[in-house]
Amino acid sequence: MRKSTFYGLATLCAVGSLLFGFEFFVGGRSSSQPPEARVEQDFLAIGNALKSYQINAGRPPTTGQGLDVLVNEPKQGPKPKRWVQVMKKMPPDPWQIPYCYTLLSPKEYEWRWELRSAGPDRVFGSGDDLVDEYQTGKLLPMPAGEPEADAGSRPSY
Repeated sequence: MRKSTFYGLATLCAVGSLLFGFEFFVGGRSSSQPPEARVEQDFLAIGNALKSYQINAGRPPTTGQGLDVLVNEPKQGPKPKRWVQVMKKMPPDPWQIPYCYTLLSPKEYEWRWELRSAGPDRVFGSGDDLVDEYQTGKLLPMPAGEPEADAGSRPSY
C-alpha cells in the first residue's frame, strides 16, 4: 500500500506540475514574443511532461519511441509500467518543425535526454539549433538484454 500511495502522490504532483506548465505553455504566449522564448517555454512544458511520463513508466521514452509517447500509448518496447497521456498534442517549434528528442547515454546513474529545435533555418545539426539537455532520477537496472539508452540510434544531423 505504501508503494501505491507514493505513486498516487507522485502522479498527483506531476499532474499539478503539468497543469501549471500547460497554463504557462498555452496562456503565456504572445505574438510579440521572440521565437527563442517560445522554444524555451516549449522545452519547459515538454521537459515536465517527460518527467511525468518517467514517473509513470519507470523510465523515459527511448529515442525510437520519441515524444509521441506523451500523446499516444507506445506501440514499440519497452512498454511502460503504466501509461498515462500527459499531453493532448505535441506542438511544433515556432518554425513549424517537430521537436527532436534523444535519449542520451546514462551519466552517473541518472537518465539523460536532449530536446532540440531546428531553429530558424529549419535544418537539424546547423549552427542555429536550439538545444537543452536534461537529467533526472535514478537509473534503475534494466532487465537482461534491454539497452539502458539508445545512443546508437541517435539521429544524425
